[in-house]
Amino acid sequence: MSELLPVELVFCGEPFDAGAVRHTLRHLAMRVGWRLVAHSRYRLLYVTRGTALPDDDKLGSTECVVVPSSREVAEHLRHGRTPFAVVDRGNGRVMPFPQEAPRSQPGWLDGDVIAGAYACLNLWFEQRTHPAPHDGWITFGKDWMARAGLRDPLPLADRWLDMIYETAVELGWPATKPSRRFTIVLTHDVDYLPGRSNRGLPRFLRAFCRQLIVRRRPRDAARLLLHYGAVATRSGRPYLEVPRIVAEEKQKEARSSFQFVVASTHRRDPRYTERDIPWDAVPPDWEVCLHGSYRAARTAGRVAAERARLERMANRPVCGYRQHYLNFEPAGLFREVAAAGLRYDMSVGYNDRSGPRAGTYFPFKPYDLDGAQPYAFWEIPLVLMDTTLATTHRLGAAEALQHARMTLEPVIAAGGCVALIWHQEQCGGLLDPGYDEVYSQLLSGLARHGGRLTTGARVISELDAAWQESADGP
Repeated sequence: MSELLPVELVFCGEPFDAGAVRHTLRHLAMRVGWRLVAHSRYRLLYVTRGTALPDDDKLGSTECVVVPSSREVAEHLRHGRTPFAVVDRGNGRVMPFPQEAPRSQPGWLDGDVIAGAYACLNLWFEQRTHPAPHDGWITFGKDWMARAGLRDPLPLADRWLDMIYETAVELGWPATKPSRRFTIVLTHDVDYLPGRSNRGLPRFLRAFCRQLIVRRRPRDAARLLLHYGAVATRSGRPYLEVPRIVAEEKQKEARSSFQFVVASTHRRDPRYTERDIPWDAVPPDWEVCLHGSYRAARTAGRVAAERARLERMANRPVCGYRQHYLNFEPAGLFREVAAAGLRYDMSVGYNDRSGPRAGTYFPFKPYDLDGAQPYAFWEIPLVLMDTTLATTHRLGAAEALQHARMTLEPVIAAGGCVALIWHQEQCGGLLDPGYDEVYSQLLSGLARHGGRLTTGARVISELDAAWQESADGP
């Protein structure tokens, strides 16, 4: 690895939270080859309006990158209950917390991009402007990007932090940003498993009625009927797709995780039992993760209890998590994942839209807004889910494949690391006809692009090492 560029962070005035600012900038440093240090000729100034800048002797001979802020920004992030301000500068350039800046002076940005990235990464809008609901999940239309006039989720946190790096390079700082191989964390939420005697018939009847009555696609309903008959005759257990998934992924040199539910306390929870889970079909190179029951993230201690139960059942360690139905409010989810001692979560995405809910294509460590300290676990952004394409958008197989490829194109270009969901029972072609082939073709295309198709557990140690290198001290 090439030597990291030492960068000094200097506060001119009181920021909204010095620890949060440094924490947010470490995510940039990880991606662009910087290391935050106590002293360096390369300086990043975070300036609160109305505060005097250091004198020329302290600034040194190298131009500084300056991110302007204000006391109003601090007040809004600490106590605000309304969406934070953004302004459209044109050409798709949306700036957060716009600030007056001397345009004639090089190195100055015209918005508080650090505060904006911090708000995105920590789902500040949801935590601060919405009371914690008893139930349910936020839709894209109710989130802040839609309210700001954006048609789809965008990687705004990445773009805003990248403005700091781009400005630094314009000033003559060394160009240190490495090219990165993209990573797709493959996951299969297990929301249904057939009983040993029912041949998956309850699931088939629901899928058949959905195609025939709800979607009015008699041809797809007929395809389901014929396919179900063939599978039931051949294997006896339709909707048990774990062995087939493992075999195909092994052939493509891919690895994935299976998220299992181990508690059923709500009508939306899966009803399969421990004896229905094909433990022997999940090899050591494939990961077992916890799929928290419907109310787990809203109930103190339940995520920890369910993790312990899954580890006993599977007889293997469990370090990854996703909340069933994405039913959470952010502060509670982050708190429960941390309390359970899990190393990473993959819940931050939308049920009804593809794209980066937290504004990033890279894993990040959330920050505790109330406790003013970072969490230890990683959040791997969820950007693509099969049920979003099939249920929300009602796309046929060809359109779903095109949508999936378009969603992942910017991740590939950025060298990002994101998660996708293709439900276990979807991979047998007995939910939405053709979606099993969509997954197969998607994997083949990603492999041709040179991407790494793997599990969350396999990237966490790398992330930890990069995080340690991103700054002096903890």
